[in-house]
Amino acid sequence: MKTPSKLTAAMLGLAVAGLLGSAHAAPFVGKSSNESYVHVGESTINGGPHQAGLAGIAVNSTGLNNPVDFSGLASYGGADAVKVLNFPYSGAPSSHDNLGVFAFAQVGSEDVWFGEWYSRKDTADGLATHTVYFIGDKADTSVPTSGAASYSVVGINNHSTGNQLTGTFNANFATARLTGSIQNAAGFAVNIGTATINGDASISGSNAIARQSGTAVATDGAVSGQFYANQAALAGIVDFAGVQYDTAFGGAKQ
Repeated sequence: MKTPSKLTAAMLGLAVAGLLGSAHAAPFVGKSSNESYVHVGESTINGGPHQAGLAGIAVNSTGLNNPVDFSGLASYGGADAVKVLNFPYSGAPSSHDNLGVFAFAQVGSEDVWFGEWYSRKDTADGLATHTVYFIGDKADTSVPTSGAASYSVVGINNHSTGNQLTGTFNANFATARLTGSIQNAAGFAVNIGTATINGDASISGSNAIARQSGTAVATDGAVSGQFYANQAALAGIVDFAGVQYDTAFGGAKQ
């Protein structure tokens, strides 16, 4: 983690993003489980480590129409594959607490990202803001009608060091179905059920299940996702009733 002063500098661009415009239109596709807290889209900030025209994120406290690029944020998020920006506990001034707690990861080398956000993780109100999301460039607009592919998938839910979920998703393009599950070392698992691979390369489903140590803790989860870069990558979210078990995922083609 960088020093508090550098963390603050990393986010200051969010406050001035409204003065800057997007350099170009790009096929960014993504989704947030709660647009009142988190918006994903094409970044609009130039300056320091940040660039406009990349996959980005904005939070409600800094303006939901002002995304900052994940690539720039990742340089402040530590060396682990899942990057963490934890403002309430980083030593930043109390005035910056509302920037929240970020945990996010990149899919391979693509400009495709997924993760979660809390306003805080040390209060009940903060936990209630748990929002998951995904966003990426080079979104596919179609998929094959035959063949199959497997993806090495990472999932993020209530992230702490070493507890990311891992597993394999299998895409059967002939039957237009995506199946698979991810699990962490603590026994939390999410099975996406049988999701549909739509003709526009989006992914949708409604029968995901979350389990803890084999016992179902949430059912009927809504799956939303997308293929990217000619099916080289996928990313998405699972949205259950409530927010505790909501999970973001991303995977690279094996």
